Amino acid sequence: QKTTRKIKLNRRKLTLKKGKSFRLKVTLTPADSQDKITYTTSKNSVATVSSKGVITAKKKGTAKITVKSGKKSYVVTVTVK
Repeated sequence: QKTTRKIKLNRRKLTLKKGKSFRLKVTLTPADSQDKITYTTSKNSVATVSSKGVITAKKKGTAKITVKSGKKSYVVTVTVK
């Protein structure tokens, strides 16, 4: 079984207006890693994230979206205006 050695995303920081959405693009190393990708948010009231990596801005504030695959994780800071 191939496990994730590295996670790369198309954004590290993100600013969204309330009500807008953004889809995170995840690149895993190795590309054929069998680890599942999970997304979690630090503040559901500010920004939510779907199981497909779509961030939706809810209200003003800052939230951290954590992307995990295997033992590796990556944090994206989302600011909602």
